[in-house]
Amino acid sequence: MKISELIKREPFDRIFIETFTLFLDEVFGKSHIVEWKRKSLTNSTLMQQWYCNPLINSIFVKKVNPNVFRSINGEYLDNPLKPWRSLLQKLYLHLSQNHITSQFFAKYKIEISPPLEDPSNKLIIGGNTKIRMIDISKNIVYVILKNGFDKKFIDKEIYIREKFINLPVTKIIKQSQNALWFCEEYIHGISPNRMHADKGKETLQKVVDHIHDMLNETKKKISLAKYTFRLENEIDVAVKKLVFMENNVKERIVKIKRALIELLDDYMEMKVTIAYCHGDFHQGNILANEKKFWILDWENSGEKQISYDLLILLLQSRNVDGYIRRLNKIIQNDLTKDQNKLIDNWPGIDFRNVNLKKINLVLFLLEELNFYVSETTNSLFIKDSGQINSRLKIFEEALNSTYFQKF
Repeated sequence: MKISELIKREPFDRIFIETFTLFLDEVFGKSHIVEWKRKSLTNSTLMQQWYCNPLINSIFVKKVNPNVFRSINGEYLDNPLKPWRSLLQKLYLHLSQNHITSQFFAKYKIEISPPLEDPSNKLIIGGNTKIRMIDISKNIVYVILKNGFDKKFIDKEIYIREKFINLPVTKIIKQSQNALWFCEEYIHGISPNRMHADKGKETLQKVVDHIHDMLNETKKKISLAKYTFRLENEIDVAVKKLVFMENNVKERIVKIKRALIELLDDYMEMKVTIAYCHGDFHQGNILANEKKFWILDWENSGEKQISYDLLILLLQSRNVDGYIRRLNKIIQNDLTKDQNKLIDNWPGIDFRNVNLKKINLVLFLLEELNFYVSETTNSLFIKDSGQINSRLKIFEEALNSTYFQKF
């Protein structure tokens, strides 16, 4: 999530100040002052000046080394879903990162004292639960939990590196004693869907093989009743924490939850396979260069039905546009040869069995409802960034289709 969206959802300026001040104090062993201001074209103090452009999710100094943007430009240079936008995005990126024009495209100014060393080789990036500071001169990235956010988001990143030693993930170099930040190797590359078609398919398949290994290592059977009860309880707890949400929205969440569980009523005695999943397995969370590839962002990892990562990948489920169309393609088996190959080779599922496939899809929607509601429960949030409302519309539209009727 970009800073432009985070600012709508939370007091990001205050969170940034608190998070970065504590981080700098601990890492450098001395007290720091961090201030966040509306940008002006004049420097009012002798403090080190950083510029924030919320649209490219970046905080940087005026004479920043252009190479620091390599880690984000792979995400913004091309738009696979809307190719016509690519030219405009490239132009905007050029202007927003150029030495002469970058400060005019920035909206906020951050002042830091004492100044950070070698700032031109550093880039600070906003995130949903964490803030990252890249240092390309040392080839490292600091990953910092945002103040007021659940420590589980850092714990899971550390856990998968300790539990699954063969996963292609970035190496942790150092971590704080209280596990509120860690330092990892700096990498850059592009996602498989931004590569030449054959190279992208090859890279994705290699990554999927690693996901399969993790699933096969951790898979286990559990009764559908027990698993749905767990999801129902988590959703109910989360709804109570949505303090800023209107009652009618909460009622829609509960209604969707009940409708999905009702679809499963006749199958509660059967067993389903769950496993440790990535939890956000889309191609944007895969990076590769000429020699290596990595799976990124494990903060949402955990036990889910075994087809969860597959459905995230096939549905491009973090993208709202066209979601129902893509869901219908899965329902109707209107898939490409490569997509069918992914399904056929995925462990622990049988999409040829009509009822089992429906159960997987209903469970997935219930898990996704749980994900989006739980993601919005932070007491610091002041409003919904639009995620909940847009997702509820999708779930309601899906439930109104003839496919998701009692079966």
